[in-house]
Amino acid sequence: MSQDISQEQDKHERLLHHLGERVKELTALHGVVRLLQDSRVPLDEVLHQVVLLLPPAWQYPDIAVARIQIEGVAAMTPRFRETPWMQRASLTTSAERQGSIEVGYLEEKPQEYEGPFLVEERNLLNSLADSLSSYLTRREAEEGLRDTHAQLQALSRQLMHLQEQERRQLAHDLHDEVGQALTALKMNLQTMERVADLSPVQPSLHDSFGILDTLLARVRDLSLDLRPSLLDHLGLVPAIRWYAIRQAERAGLQVHVEADSLPEELAADRAVVCFRIVQEAVTNVLRHAKATQLDVVVRTTDSGFTLIVKDNGVGFRASESMTEVEGRWSIGLVGMRERARAVGGYLKLHSALGRGTEVFAHIPWRQSGNPDVSNAIG
Repeated sequence: MSQDISQEQDKHERLLHHLGERVKELTALHGVVRLLQDSRVPLDEVLHQVVLLLPPAWQYPDIAVARIQIEGVAAMTPRFRETPWMQRASLTTSAERQGSIEVGYLEEKPQEYEGPFLVEERNLLNSLADSLSSYLTRREAEEGLRDTHAQLQALSRQLMHLQEQERRQLAHDLHDEVGQALTALKMNLQTMERVADLSPVQPSLHDSFGILDTLLARVRDLSLDLRPSLLDHLGLVPAIRWYAIRQAERAGLQVHVEADSLPEELAADRAVVCFRIVQEAVTNVLRHAKATQLDVVVRTTDSGFTLIVKDNGVGFRASESMTEVEGRWSIGLVGMRERARAVGGYLKLHSALGRGTEVFAHIPWRQSGNPDVSNAIG
């Protein structure tokens, strides 16, 4: 009877021992998976934290050591050294980066499934290697996406910079060359009218004066739309106020402009960005909103200033505002957002059917992060 009891106790202790080993393995696996969730943590820090979880999961944790290597990056436990009792698994990423994960004992232990190692330890090591390979592959993909995104943003900023240069040059050419040439032509015709008998062609001459006046007005409007002189000479707030009132009056809208004073030293790139955002938002209101009221607000804050362009038009479903609304806002919204991001700001759009649309942009006083952006637009 006592022998049967002793056997049962031995069996029970073995089961408890095996259960304890499995719990240790699951604890390590869970801890590693949790560490691999965040790709923003530096790789060497992640590997260092992972490698410390390995020895406690093996059968003899007091003499276990571990190391993880992946092409130039390595992490190991404090006492790590290669011994005759090592267990290894390979790491491979989609970019063909090679590495390994290793666990070893500093002393010889009884033979098991693989040297002194259990079959469950081999399975755990393989699972950890698969998880690390997937994690490293995901990091590579995310780093590639970040690099591509940064390149696209740099390209976008450069394109906006070139666009502003071209607009400025076109505005100058229209005003100083085409406008002056038309004015000179009108003066010549007026001189001819005074000194010569042009009664046979008087109707045609008057018609020509009308055409010239229309052309001069159109050239002036095009020049102002391309690059308002107010923006360069008087600053952002007068330019926004002039543009909003001028456009609203043309379309027969009631307009209200409320603007705080902005610092005289406001960077030129921010002034241009803000004016273009207001210009695009107001243009969309006139084209699509079917509104009767237009509100433009400029408010200063401690961190920067906000722009709000709001209408009481037909609006649209907010869920559609980021994709397609019959193509009405999508391209303009992307352009406005990219301009805001180029100077470290952000832009949001709120709309609902029958309740109008609001464009909200926040522009910081100073650029944070990438210093190359500060003069990207102007």
